[in-house]
Amino acid sequence: MEVVAKAQTWLAGNYDAETKSDIRRMIDAEDKTELIESFYRDLEFGTGGLRGIMGCRN
Repeated sequence: MEVVAKAQTWLAGNYDAETKSDIRRMIDAEDKTELIESFYRDLEFGTGGLRGIMGCRN
């Protein structure tokens, strides 16, 4: 699953323990909705600024 692979790259990254814990929780959850909504695509930046939710928490 491509979304899980993207999330796992965050686990290997230089992120704080709380962020990594949230990512593990989403990966392990039976309902993958939050994981999919968080990692289904990369954010795009341009002259308009931020165009999506940043991070894995709401």
